[in-house]
Amino acid sequence: MICPVCKKDCVRPAEEVLAEIEQRYQACLACAPEPNLDKTARADLLPERIKRCRSCRRATLDAVMLDALRLLQSYGLRDEYETLRSVGSPLIEVGYPLAYSPRLGPRSLIIFGERYSKKAAEAMLREIPEIKGVILSRGVAGVVDSGEKPQENVLMAGCDLRADISQSLFGELLVYKSQSQIHIEFSRHSAPKMKILEQLYFQGKLRDVVDGLCGPGTLGLMCVLAGAKRVVFNDAWPPAVQNVLLNLEANRSLLGIDEIEYPEPAKNVVGKQPVLVGRAQGSCEIEVYHGDLLRLFSRTRPAQLCLIDHFPGANTAELEKACRCCKEIVII
Repeated sequence: MICPVCKKDCVRPAEEVLAEIEQRYQACLACAPEPNLDKTARADLLPERIKRCRSCRRATLDAVMLDALRLLQSYGLRDEYETLRSVGSPLIEVGYPLAYSPRLGPRSLIIFGERYSKKAAEAMLREIPEIKGVILSRGVAGVVDSGEKPQENVLMAGCDLRADISQSLFGELLVYKSQSQIHIEFSRHSAPKMKILEQLYFQGKLRDVVDGLCGPGTLGLMCVLAGAKRVVFNDAWPPAVQNVLLNLEANRSLLGIDEIEYPEPAKNVVGKQPVLVGRAQGSCEIEVYHGDLLRLFSRTRPAQLCLIDHFPGANTAELEKACRCCKEIVII
């Protein structure tokens, strides 16, 4: 599979990534102990640099962030009073709930934050081998309100495609995300959204499901893994729909998918009238729509369960009204 962002080999089948994840970020026997730098200490009180391991060539997270801080200082974008935290949020290429700080290999970290220039971002990729991409934050990415202009962050340099491993009682899935355009959620044990799905599963309600504001597809994909017979994905945001299609392909073996079709391409505008952009057959009947949830059931039949996973604090009253043709609505 080819990465839709950098056209390289960033995308791998889920079963391959899951099989190696326990070893992906481990230190080798020759690695030095964690430096455990104070993330709130001023730059002028931190070491100038931390060396990589001579054996495995991997770097600690602190080492990479320190290099990024020094580079930003050289471009006049940080001063001696700023801290490691000022660099931004480090997003490892495959997010997994680790009990230890990761050791990073080449192109395994995306940095998300503020006050970057394009030249500095490009220099990070040239000079810091572990950095895969640099994203300039402008807020919460996606369609927060249907009446407002959608928000997206800016990929300043490199590639922003990364994945999170989602865990549940049903098993694990790999969910790829174009991270400059998709809301950030960190992988963790006992994620609240997965707990809600597990409760619905034990109640026998994950059989016929609509994931109405699906984003990259995490909830709907988990419903397929849990044994649903029909799952409908829908989102108005084009990058989210493209990520769903990519995740169906990446997880097709785990989800028992035999065939994937693409009836129509998703348009590069916020969806209004729903368009069927993907269909998959196998252990589950899957449909993927690009469009407004308010109009979804003019194109597909209602489901037994409709999941609405909106941004925190968003008003869902109008969406609930549009989805009342479904037997049950659950706000995630």
